[in-house]
Amino acid sequence: MRLLPLSMIQPGMRLGKPIISEEGQTLIGYNVELSQSLINKLIQFGFQQIYIKDKRTDDIYIEDSIREETRLVIRGQLTRSFQMLLSSKSVTLSERQQISKTANHCIGLLKDDLKSHIRPSDDTIMLMVMNRSTFSMVEHFFQNALNVAVYATRIGMIEGYSTTDLEALGMGAMFHDIGNAMVPHSLLTKKTSLSPLEFEEIKKHTEHGFKLLREIPGVPLLSAHCALQHHEKVNGTGYPLGLSGTSVHPFAQWVGLLDAYDAMTNPRPYRASLPPDHALENLFTGAGTLYDKSKVEFFRNKVAIYPVGLSVRLSTGQTGIVSKINPSFKQRPVVRILTNEQGEQLRYPEEIDLSRHLHIMIYRIGEDALVH
Repeated sequence: MRLLPLSMIQPGMRLGKPIISEEGQTLIGYNVELSQSLINKLIQFGFQQIYIKDKRTDDIYIEDSIREETRLVIRGQLTRSFQMLLSSKSVTLSERQQISKTANHCIGLLKDDLKSHIRPSDDTIMLMVMNRSTFSMVEHFFQNALNVAVYATRIGMIEGYSTTDLEALGMGAMFHDIGNAMVPHSLLTKKTSLSPLEFEEIKKHTEHGFKLLREIPGVPLLSAHCALQHHEKVNGTGYPLGLSGTSVHPFAQWVGLLDAYDAMTNPRPYRASLPPDHALENLFTGAGTLYDKSKVEFFRNKVAIYPVGLSVRLSTGQTGIVSKINPSFKQRPVVRILTNEQGEQLRYPEEIDLSRHLHIMIYRIGEDALVH
């Protein structure tokens, strides 16, 4: 099974995983042969990438952190909440109640999936497969909210947080950027540098989010503080309050670190994304000044920055997909090679364990890896 962008899907390929609607209904079943008309429909529906069967990778099982059905339900509920806030001049009681219902439902689904899909002994934080879709403010809010919430909740589980703390951290992570709904759309999607006045307006999203979340029934006050403090830095150079050290709550420190990593590894209107290893290096550059050093080290030791199923191009010119994670060297996975240095498809793939070949680097990932 391989994850491919729709631009590379050809008629005759077969689905490796069923395609599910937001309502949980199967739109196209497992192993269905794709025709050009089906491919065109998927493009019209806004799908960016799909799993397809490939005899050379049939033994590689790609298990996401959460089920596709869960992802779709959370996507629908979060985007509807964000769009409602975008169109509201003031948040009514019924709208606050609806956001409360959404928050609790989404966090419940996420927790249940993480608990049922991951072995208790597994201490790996598996990153979500990157989505290189065209930037949309609402879509960005959903993807960032889901990614940061999944990573934060996994960390809480590994650390053995209580149910109450896990929900507060997960909810704070999922809604840390909800205040962006109160910031002018033009600023959030601007493709050039922000002026000092424009940046001051952007910075207000932390306070907007705090004020909104603390008035939502069922949302812990600690979650609201995650929204308020996630741009604070341990050396006091952050915003909105310039807090430092232990004045920044540990949950907000986690959310800020994870949000920074997710932001670096996903594209923005004004810049391309960074490779995961470069983003991790940037976190280490800021360890002890911008981010708590122990948290950066914990994240580095637990995170698998190249998830199973991710397409990669190596520094040798070969391409393939990640087939295994090395438990003791999570940033150096095993890669199944599918094309040689000349771009020719291999009939009999080979595997390279990057932990044993330190001179070979992952050069590109995802859709970028498949383009010469």
